[in-house]
Amino acid sequence: MGNCATCDDPSIYEHAGEQMRPFKNKPNLDDQENVQQLTQKSKLSQSTVKSQNASFIVQQHIRQDLKKLDSIPDFTNTFTKTLIDQLQPFNYDQNEPFEFKSLPFYGPVEIEPSVFYYGQWKNGFRHGRGKQFWADGSIYEGYWLQDKANGDGRLIHSDGDLYEGKWLNDKAHGFGVYSHKDGAFYKGEWYEDQQHGNGLEKWADGSMFEGTYTNGMKHGHGKFSWPDGSSYVGEFINNNIHGKGHYIWADNREYEGDWKDNQMDGHGVFSWSDGRRYVGGYVNDKKEGYGEFYWPDGRVYKGHWKDGKQHGKGQYKGTNKILKEGEWVDGKLLKWNN
Repeated sequence: MGNCATCDDPSIYEHAGEQMRPFKNKPNLDDQENVQQLTQKSKLSQSTVKSQNASFIVQQHIRQDLKKLDSIPDFTNTFTKTLIDQLQPFNYDQNEPFEFKSLPFYGPVEIEPSVFYYGQWKNGFRHGRGKQFWADGSIYEGYWLQDKANGDGRLIHSDGDLYEGKWLNDKAHGFGVYSHKDGAFYKGEWYEDQQHGNGLEKWADGSMFEGTYTNGMKHGHGKFSWPDGSSYVGEFINNNIHGKGHYIWADNREYEGDWKDNQMDGHGVFSWSDGRRYVGGYVNDKKEGYGEFYWPDGRVYKGHWKDGKQHGKGQYKGTNKILKEGEWVDGKLLKWNN
């Protein structure tokens, strides 16, 4: 495969019967000057070949319309400079594709107005290791394939945000971490620049979500925690609490049941820390339809509700254990029926 510096010289096998000696003929010291001249010419010839090879590689891999610059202008701003000072050097993969080891580095060059690049090239494309700078202060460093960010890479945004992780065709794709300058971050799976799959997101105020995302939105099963101690574990649809779930408030109230667009809606169980408990229907966060309410002292109401209040026919059992039937309107007893 290709040229090999350690391959055997074929002439060894052609003259296998001859005795091998370090020098076939002892050099004539009187001709030493000629020997030196020959050596110098040989070195010059080798240098010329190397120069020609390097020129050929440049012509083969690097766009001829690009002019090499002495340096890249300093586009850093207050946000990016602070972030750069905090970051460690980008860690390139030691097990990168073998072809990258032979591709030329070239630059810096201005590949389009106010966009500068230094790195490896292949057949006119950015390919391999490379670093790109934008006039707004953004910087990408990592791997390229056919002129697009692919594989591991790090993008410093002009506002001080940072993404580091996997790329596919210039988009965050695979596992990556996006960090905001205010301390908020997302760590998890991406699909074409959107949060997609399992992930953990935390906001500057301490709120946190861990679960599944679809097309950039919380979707599926997850847990959301608020800084006051409240939490929700259950289903989400399009960033909203929707489906089956369990919500615990900071004062230890709890609801477990059906949700719709961030509201209790359907059937569920609501309990209070003092022992009160409601089991029944909800609509738009309010008790609605049939439901049963239990007090810690033994009282029970079983009947109909509307807008969060007893409304319609129902049964009531007091602390005396006597069961009565009656009618209620807007939470007030209208009459007893027995």
